[in-house]
Formats: sequence, structure tokens, C-alpha cells
Amino acid sequence: MTQPPQSLLLDHASEILLAVHPQTLEICEVGAQTLQRLGYGREELLGRPITDIECALSDVFFWEEVRQGSSIAEQEAMAEYLCANGDVLAARKQVFRCTGEPGWIVVRARPAEDMQRQEDELAYVTSHLSATLEASADGILLVDRSGAIINMNHRFSRLWAIPEALLTRRNDRAIFAHMASRLSCLPVYAERLLWVDPDSDDEAFSTLTLVDEQVLECKSRPALHSEQIIGRVYTYTDVTERTRTQEELVAARDQAKAASRAKGDFLAMMSHEIRTPMNGVIGMAQLMALTELDEEQTECLRTIRASGEALLAIINDILDYSKIEAGKLELENTPFRLPHLMRDVEQLFLPKIREGAVTYSWQSDAAVPVMLVGDPTRLRQILINLVGNAFKFTKAGNIDVKVTVARQEGKEIWLRFAVRDTGIGIAAEKLANIFNPFEQADRSTSRRYGGTGLGLSICSLLSSLMGGEIGVNSEEGKGSEFWFIVRFGLSDAGLAEESASTDLAAQAIPEGTRILVAEDNKVNQILLVKMLKKLGAGEVFVASGGLQAVELGKQHDFELVFMDARMPDMDGLEATLELRRFGSTARIIGVSADAMEDDRRAAMAAGMDDYVIKPVTIAALQAAIGRWREKLCS
Repeated sequence: MTQPPQSLLLDHASEILLAVHPQTLEICEVGAQTLQRLGYGREELLGRPITDIECALSDVFFWEEVRQGSSIAEQEAMAEYLCANGDVLAARKQVFRCTGEPGWIVVRARPAEDMQRQEDELAYVTSHLSATLEASADGILLVDRSGAIINMNHRFSRLWAIPEALLTRRNDRAIFAHMASRLSCLPVYAERLLWVDPDSDDEAFSTLTLVDEQVLECKSRPALHSEQIIGRVYTYTDVTERTRTQEELVAARDQAKAASRAKGDFLAMMSHEIRTPMNGVIGMAQLMALTELDEEQTECLRTIRASGEALLAIINDILDYSKIEAGKLELENTPFRLPHLMRDVEQLFLPKIREGAVTYSWQSDAAVPVMLVGDPTRLRQILINLVGNAFKFTKAGNIDVKVTVARQEGKEIWLRFAVRDTGIGIAAEKLANIFNPFEQADRSTSRRYGGTGLGLSICSLLSSLMGGEIGVNSEEGKGSEFWFIVRFGLSDAGLAEESASTDLAAQAIPEGTRILVAEDNKVNQILLVKMLKKLGAGEVFVASGGLQAVELGKQHDFELVFMDARMPDMDGLEATLELRRFGSTARIIGVSADAMEDDRRAAMAAGMDDYVIKPVTIAALQAAIGRWREKLCS
């Protein structure tokens, strides 16, 4: 037999349910849970007066009033039910009268122990929630869908400095107004920053700056129950210290960048100011070397050149370390004769050798090639540093330089250079740091022998850049051996070709080439013109500034222009731009004392085709002109 729906509802209800006749007070219907809780059978209760099982005196009085026809408003009260086994069950009941005839009275009761258990469970969950909220390092605020405050933790009230009076009154509007007043922004923006629509399912993030410079991060997200939005959770994190630390780091970074720019500007200016006069000294010495000189004059001239190059090495060391440190140093890859380079190094120290206290010698194994391809300038720099140190720390004895083959692979060869002296040597505990920048073997070293301690660090960095390494073997009081291994290419050009390439008798500049020199320094004007004439130039036009160079460029169709980068009225870069805008197709070669790689890039970006750094050598000019001629041929 199919069970009617009403019966299903009654049987599955978890409460005590009774239907009572209003006049007779007889029980007319009961739920299954009623029978189970009270221990009666269905037939035992049906037709029985309600007052038989509701046994408290107050219950008897209540039902007697109902029998006499008094009205019943829906009400809630405590009741006591007599169980079949004689026990009394305390419960909280609700009584209400149904509409229509005969006006059935429905009793719905929940045992007090069930309600207590639920209240205990609710209190347990609430205490855990409260403990969780209070344990959080963040301020937490919960609002319902209407925007009313449901809960908050103490951290929230402390972060926002909410007065105790507002918290006690639980005046939501006053609390929100207080929060808005704490923001450093205009009031019109406060609400937009503080609140998100409670019905929104978006997560939000904002950074709030308060009037006392406190900084809070606010994250908010919807509070969900069974995938339904029931409110919104706001989390506030105090990031004041982190923000200040970040601001300090940004300020420190900006300060470091400013200091780096200032250092770069200073180095560039110092390089320019030193290289400009050195260009005249070294350049004129080169031109003089091309004239008829006796042996004594030749030797004096070599010393002048070597001394000038040594002076130039001071600024080069500083610039090179700055370039290497910034990762901006680029190596050359050009053919050169190793014996010539070794003799140049020896020539530089000739005055010290002639003093007689220290003998100097160099030798190269038969397996070492005469012609190499690489960066002779950087090789010379390493050797000058190491040989210079050997002379500095050797009062008497000898200094020997030896070149051997470390290994060879195809067209690449690694050479080992060893500089051995009989000087003061280095203590074993100092060897580990000897190649660190600004390090010397002893603090007294710089006072007694001079130097910054930068040279060996540069040697180490250059050796690494050239595909090798550097090391030292030393014993205090007996001398030192500094060695380094670097990689070179093997040259396909023969000695005859190399010799021919440096023969100044062969004209490097074709006859009739139209040439302009733009240079504001009179000495450098004379020097460049003389060098160019040595290379075969005919008439050379000279401009004393950028404006004059532009005017001459518009009047004459020059093929070669040697442009100084820095001139007082218009610098070389701007002059180059003007000539290019005018349509000049001349080969413009920058000739500048600005030796930084950024300067070279700026010159090329302005429209120059090549760049030569002062002091200018005839070989450098010849190489630049050679590149121009190669471009013409291609």
C-alpha cells in the first residue's frame, strides 16, 4: 500500500510532532520520532488526552484554557513529557492553531538535550572561528550581503584605531566613517578604495595609505555557502615596514645609478682631457720617428713615446676596469707581430734597465709563431703591468720573460707568458687575494712602492676575457713568477704581406681624395694633417669647429671626413647629423678622446662610419683608411 505524502513527512521529521483536537484535547496524529522518543506505540497515544503525557502543572493549566476556548497565539515554552518507561523528557515546544474547522492544534517539540547539544556545537564552532580570527596577524572584517558587519577581529580594530565606544555600540555606519577618515586620500575616493559590492564575485586588491603614513594592503573576496554569496571577507595586512624598506632600496638603487653615471661622466671627462694633449705628444713623436734621426735621438724619441704611453696607461687602467666591471670591454681581433710587441715592452723599461741594478731579458720558444691574430693592446697591457710590478719590487737581480706554447687546436693557439723576478716575493697567505681589486700583498706596499692594487685585477680579468687564466708562484724573500695563458688566432698573412701593409711609402690614400679634418685643437689639427700627408693625402681642408665643418661639407664633395667628437660651437655628432641630413655620402671617421664604448655607439648612431680613439697613431689612421678602401671595393 502506498504511503501518503503527509505520512512520509511525519515519519521523517526529527522533532516530536502531535496533532491535538481543540475541544477534546485528544491526540489525533503523531510522528514517528514522537513514538521513538517517548517509547509509546501508535495505538497507545492516538485518542489519548494530551494532558496524559504533558505532565507539568503549567502544561495542565495551559491545556485547560485551550479546552475552554481561549485563543492561542503561536508561542514557545518549556514542557515535560511522560515517557512510557516513567521517565520525564524536558523539551522546548511550539504550539499553534491551524486555520479552518475544527482548528487543529499542532505541537512541535525538540528535546532540551538536543538543543543543548546544538548550542554546544555552535559555541564550539564559534569559539574556533573566533580563535582563528584572533590568531591571524592580519585584520579581518566580515560583512553580509547588505554590507552590515558580521564579525571582526581585534587586529582589525587595532590597525584602524577604532575607538572602543564605536566597537561597544556596534554602530556600523560610524565604524565605516571612521575608516574613511583614516585614509590619506580625498573623501570622495575613500568609499571606492574601501569597499567592493557585497554581491560581487570578484576578488579585489588595493593598497591603502593612512593619514599617519601607515600602509595597509587590502584583499577582499566573496564569502560563499553552498556556492551562494552570503557576504564578503576583507583582509588587511600592515606593510608599512616593507614599503619603507622598498622605498629605501629604490632610493639606494637610484643613488647608486646616479653615482655610477657621475663616475662614468667623470671618467669620460678625465679620459678626454688627458688624451687630448697626449695625442699631440705621442703623435708628434710618431711623426718625428719618420724623419732622419741618429741613434741617440731615436732612443730619446722611443723613451718619449714609451713614457707617453705609460702615462696613458694610468687612465686606461681605470677606464678598462670600469668597462670590464660593466661588461662593456670589447677585444680587438687584428694581426700583429709578437717580437715587435715584446721589444716595445722592453723599450718602455729601458731607463730602468740602464740603471744596471736589474737585468732584463725575454725569449720566445721556436714553436711560438711570429704573427698572431688577437688584441695586441690588451696583451701589451698585461705584460706592462706584470713587468712593471717586477721592476717595482726588485731592487737588484734579474727579470726574465718567457713565452711558450701551452696548446694548439686548429687555427687557435694558447701561449703561456711567464714573468720571473728575484724581488721581495709574496707571503703564502697573501697569494689567494693577490688578484682581487685594490688588493696588495701588504698594507705598507702602497706606501713604499706606490700603486692602487688595481693592475693585477685588470690582468686577471683581461686574461679571462682572452680565453685564458692567470696565476702566481712566489716565495717571500726569493722572488715571484707571474704567469698567464691567453688565446690567439694564427695569421694566414705572411711576413712580407705584413711588412708591406706597414710600408708608408705605399700610398694608403688614393691621389686626389678630397679630405676634411674637423678639429678645434690647433696641435691636433697640425698632427692629423701631417699624418694624413704621410699616408699620401694631397690637399686637406681644416675646420676649427662643427659649424665650419658643416659649411665646408655643403660647399665641397668630400670623400673622407675626420670629425672630432667634441667641439665648442657644434659637436661632432651634431655636425655629422647635419651633413647626413644635407645628403653627404662622405666616409665620416670620428677622431675623439672619448674612449668609452657608449661614446663609440653614440657616434655610430649619429651617422659616423668609423671611430678612432686619441692618441691617434699612424697605424690606426691607416687601418681606418684601409677599412674605407675595402668598403669602396665591396
